[in-house]
Amino acid sequence: MLLTEKRIFIIEDNIDNRIIIQVLLEQSGAQTSFERWGGADSIRRLHEFAPIDLIVLDLMFPNHVTGYDVFDRIRKEAEFAHVPIVAVSASDPTTEIPRLREKGFAGFIAKPVDYDLFPRQLVKIMNHESVWHSK
Repeated sequence: MLLTEKRIFIIEDNIDNRIIIQVLLEQSGAQTSFERWGGADSIRRLHEFAPIDLIVLDLMFPNHVTGYDVFDRIRKEAEFAHVPIVAVSASDPTTEIPRLREKGFAGFIAKPVDYDLFPRQLVKIMNHESVWHSK
């Protein structure tokens, strides 16, 4: 399987999107865990699931929290400082991709994800290949 033995953490507040992503990854062999993002508890969950090969991160959350805020919080944790983080979002890619690159994200994949392509895109990112897919 494409993602066998890979540990992928999903940070997504929309339950439907999270389920789709989780099912696609698990069908490809990945072990997954997820969080809606709630601050300190979220960091604790990341540590409990470690080691992590990749983090899939939405960009829009409730209460004026952004994926950029979450990215900064994760990067403050030494254990996750070098884990690739890919944005998976319905945000406008023409606006977001330059910001994401500057911030240090490992890639961008537009929602809705392509069911067949998505696991292969994540493998590329984990292999340090560029994936900036805006559909």
